[in-house]
Amino acid sequence: MGRPRLHDEHLRQRLLEAATDLMAVDGPDFSLRPLVASVGTSTSAVYSLFGSRGELLEAITLRAASSFVDAQRAADSDDPVQRILGLAHAIRRWATENAAMFQVVFGRTNDSPAIAEAREGATEPLLEAVTAATAQGILHGDPQTTTRTIFAGVHGFIALELLGHYPAGQADALFSSLLAAIWRSWATPEHVGAVAA
Repeated sequence: MGRPRLHDEHLRQRLLEAATDLMAVDGPDFSLRPLVASVGTSTSAVYSLFGSRGELLEAITLRAASSFVDAQRAADSDDPVQRILGLAHAIRRWATENAAMFQVVFGRTNDSPAIAEAREGATEPLLEAVTAATAQGILHGDPQTTTRTIFAGVHGFIALELLGHYPAGQADALFSSLLAAIWRSWATPEHVGAVAA
């Protein structure tokens, strides 16, 4: 039997989870000392498992972005209208269940090329759905612009919801109204009424 590895995958995942929470609050300049203290290890473990602080930040962001995209992929639908609505709801659900990761994906960080690529790909499922709906004559305009405005509205709502700005019990209805308003702004005339508030 070989010697047990001091810095294993289990420790790596615990560090990623704890670092995600710290980064969501303090941004990319969080201190390593509370991180390693929270999981009962040392800074040498960080460098052993990740190589550098920059690679740790990259691993945190890539993990969060991957989880975000997976949640969207799970909400796919053959119906183009329901596909877009399902993605919006999946984004909100994931963000409320993973608030720290949501802050990491879209918060302040020291971007590496890998982080920039992951952030660019974070809304790829929505872009694909919007592009398909545009090709079918359901939505109008440039799919990139449409996707960015839809996501801006959804992201802004989620950010305010996570900060507690919406009255308890009213957030769902407000979100539905937001989606209906966004839909009306991009739907072709014959599809304007496809989404009710």
